[in-house]
Parts: sequence; structure tokens; C-alpha cells
Amino acid sequence: MKSTLRPRGAALLLSLAGALAALPSFAADPAAQPAAPHATAQAPAAGSPLARDARASKIIGREVLGTGGEKLGRIDDLIVDMNTGRLQYAVLSFGGVAGLGDKLFAYPVNAFRAAADSDDLTLNVDKDRLRSSPGFDKAHWPGLDATAYWRDVDRYHGGAQAPAQAATAHRLMRMSKLLDKDVNDRQGKDAGEVEDVVVNMAQQRVHYVVLDFDKKWSPDDKLLALPLSALSLPAGRDKDADLVLNVPREQLDMKRGFDENAWPDVNDPAYRRDVGGWLDHFPPTSRAQEQGR
Repeated sequence: MKSTLRPRGAALLLSLAGALAALPSFAADPAAQPAAPHATAQAPAAGSPLARDARASKIIGREVLGTGGEKLGRIDDLIVDMNTGRLQYAVLSFGGVAGLGDKLFAYPVNAFRAAADSDDLTLNVDKDRLRSSPGFDKAHWPGLDATAYWRDVDRYHGGAQAPAQAATAHRLMRMSKLLDKDVNDRQGKDAGEVEDVVVNMAQQRVHYVVLDFDKKWSPDDKLLALPLSALSLPAGRDKDADLVLNVPREQLDMKRGFDENAWPDVNDPAYRRDVGGWLDHFPPTSRAQEQGR
């Protein structure tokens, strides 16, 4: 009896295997898988334009396009953590979406891609989902220490920023407020102001700040790159207070400065090596900021 059933059983198994092979392979087809509702944004590729350094003043106001090339709005501001130098969010104004003209929305900076043929940015966002995302009236910004709103943003966009916030007490600042902000020395005397901030959106960080020093510090009126850690917001002071420069004047090499109207190419390999070596002379963020407090 066994000898007659085995061939039949083998034939049945082969028939079933053939039928299964003919079915569509849903597991192997990524397009067939349901999209995660809050997928964490991936950083732009190393060779993309967003992996390059850029002046924050040139990013604010930049147009944002949808993936189909339609105009969504523009970058209204950037949010930086002054304690860590992390570029936390880009705040968008979606003037191109009906019903959202008076609202602003915070997005993780690694949610953006570079447009194929311009300096514009692209954002893959469903308009219905956009309307339900955490936003606020442009005339009533949430406090940067109002952690409830920023936690809502993190949760909605997949918690991309949560590890960084959990690691340290963050002090958020609008980039537009950091630009042109006055800087004093440790004795409270004028030293200069922030001319611009060079950031890297792919790495989600401030690379360095560029200071415009007063004549007493720089008789030739040169701009000088310094790490963000060279500046601090005095503890317990209002965020509108002047920044404190934690570096003594004698440690500043003004020969490395450049004219306001002759900015170097911030992505030139030789310049990046030079400025990187110069920034390495300064202590890490936490130590420098503790000295200034």
C-alpha cells in the first residue's frame, strides 16, 4: 500500500508547488506592501545637493516644490538646538495649498530633497495628511521651550528627532533670530554680530557660524568662521539676550577672515579642509558653553 501512495503524494506536492509559484509574490514586491503611516525620513544621499554646506540665509525663503513640480510654499525659518548644534526642523509656509495660507508647519530637515534643476527643495507630502499635521498660526509661534508642540511634531513625523531630544536638554532657537544677533565678550562688551550660519541639511547640523567683528576686534573688518560652540546663550536669560563669545581675542586668527563681499565657496574642498582644521582648534560644544555660563 505504501509503495502505491508515495508516487501519488509526490505528484500532489509538485502540483501544489507549481500553483504557488504561479501566484504573485506580494512579499517580494515593495510596492505591494502598505506604506508605514509615519515612516521616518531618510537623509539625502551623500552626493546630493543637500549633502553640501549652505548658508542659512540662502535657505530661508527658498521655494518648496511637491514631487510633481507643483509649488507648495517656502522655507519660513529653521530651528537649531543651541546646545548641540543640531538642525532640528525647517518651518514651512504652504501658501500653495488651499486653506493653509495662515499656518506654518515644522518638518524634520531630512524630509527634504533637492529639486533636479534648481536650488528649490522638494517635499513628498500628501495634502490631506498635511492638513492634519501639527501646525500653528504664523502670528502666534509656539514657545521654543513649549516641548508639547515639538513632541507632537516628532511623533507625527515618526519620532526622527526624539533620540536627540532625549539625550540632552535642548535650547531651541529660530535661525532668523540667530542671524544678525549681537555678540558680546565675557565682560559684556560688544564683540560683533552673527553674519551668517553655514549648515548641512543632510547631516542635520550647524557646521559653523560666521561672525562680523567690531573694528576693535578686526580693524580690517573681516568675517571669521567659528564653531557654534564658541557662542552661548547665558543660562536663565531670555532668548532675545545677546550671545556670549567664549573665545578670548588672542585666540582668534583674523588672518583667516574674508571680506563680506568676497565669500569663499563653502563647498570648495580646499576651503573645507582649511576651515575644518581651524574649527578643530576649539573645544567641544559642552565644554565651551559651560565656560561661558
